[in-house]
Amino acid sequence: MSEFCYSATKKIAEKGYNLVPGRYIEFENRDESLDFDTTMKNLQSELADLLNQEKKTCLAQCVQEFGLPD
Repeated sequence: MSEFCYSATKKIAEKGYNLVPGRYIEFENRDESLDFDTTMKNLQSELADLLNQEKKTCLAQCVQEFGLPD
């Protein structure tokens, strides 16, 4: 089953038996083009919206449980 396994004995020996993944897997930095400030502001806004929705839902459930008018 060559598609599911690979004997890397030779390659590992060539690299001095160093098993650090970076020696065998090419690292792709996906964060280079990330605009951190914009992304953070968007995430904070989304979180605030979700927290407000949760608050409204919780209040509606409490009103319903106590039989209070909306």
